[in-house]
Amino acid sequence: MPNTSPSILFEKKGEGRPPVDVLGLVAGLAVFSALSFLFAALSQLSGPVVETGVSPQTVAAFQWSVVGIVLGILTGFVYQQRPIGWYGTLVAAIASAIQAVRIDIPFGVLIIYLSVPTVVITLLLVRRDTFFGR
Repeated sequence: MPNTSPSILFEKKGEGRPPVDVLGLVAGLAVFSALSFLFAALSQLSGPVVETGVSPQTVAAFQWSVVGIVLGILTGFVYQQRPIGWYGTLVAAIASAIQAVRIDIPFGVLIIYLSVPTVVITLLLVRRDTFFGR
């Protein structure tokens, strides 16, 4: 009978260093994580100062910080080739694609914006054996 415990999501599947394409994915996640923290810091400098209540800059900084933290955690899990990293990155890529379609941006920019999650999803599907040890 196969092990259906949730703890198998956190077991390391690969031994040694991951393949080059997975390392590229790790580097991309790390860059997007760092950019998210940069946007969080820069969002405090935008817009007018609001004296009462929570300012929109604080909300934007919080949102960008959460994105940076999640991507940073996923970076570690993907590098360690854990299944939770595969699932988390897949969900993040799908959410990114949905967000790209949901916001109103010009078509040319939309194609570029959608290409990143599409490449990530394709890479994850091609390299799923690396994360699941099959």
